[in-house]
Amino acid sequence: MAGRSDTATVEPLLEELIKEIMTSTGSDTTDGSHHEDAITAALTEAAAMSLTRTLSQASGFEKVLLVGALAPALADALAPALAKALVPEIVRALSQVCGLDATAGESVPGASH
Repeated sequence: MAGRSDTATVEPLLEELIKEIMTSTGSDTTDGSHHEDAITAALTEAAAMSLTRTLSQASGFEKVLLVGALAPALADALAPALAKALVPEIVRALSQVCGLDATAGESVPGASH
């Protein structure tokens, strides 16, 4: 069971991080936020390593199931940032389309006769 040894190396790290979260005092908000950021980064890294190992050992069918399960959550997480990034381009494109339509209508006034 190769997957079991990979899980065994990640679990102590996660347990240590959870204990650290539970015992942290957070007396200073600046130190507390840096501490939380470090813990979040470490947990994210541990989860990414675990997911990478899992995916490398998974069959094609298992990968499809995992991607299907993660896709909605990923879309929900990325939608606000993606929308914010695309709004200026969408506005610019719509302005150009509206400008071209108005120009085309004015340049061919006799076509409707």
